[in-house]
Amino acid sequence: MFVLIALVAVLFFSNSESEKMIDVILYFGYILLALSAILALVLPLPLLLQYPKKIKKMLLTILLVVIVCVAGYLLASGAPIEGLMIETPPSAQTLKLTDTALIITYLMLGASILVIIGGGIKSIIQNRK
Repeated sequence: MFVLIALVAVLFFSNSESEKMIDVILYFGYILLALSAILALVLPLPLLLQYPKKIKKMLLTILLVVIVCVAGYLLASGAPIEGLMIETPPSAQTLKLTDTALIITYLMLGASILVIIGGGIKSIIQNRK
């Protein structure tokens, strides 16, 4: 995987003026995203077959991810970018999806910070007893 990423990076920087290389990088990102989503759903299956009680936890986790994605989409404005000086501005749907991705990133960052702080506080309380 590292070799493949390095190869794409070398190809991009050696030919960065070409718009086709930008498409290659974007498609490579889409492939990695799809692969990671598929693996995240498929790899736990043998464990779930061994421990059927964990299915409920997995379904709740998937539901939570869907809720975060829907919340990000509903919060996204898709408003045009002020002062953007390009020939063909992005469509409203592209702006909405970009805003959604940014909002999901912010939500996950905030959640991870809260979990880190909460874990530290829990550890302090448990060690105090």
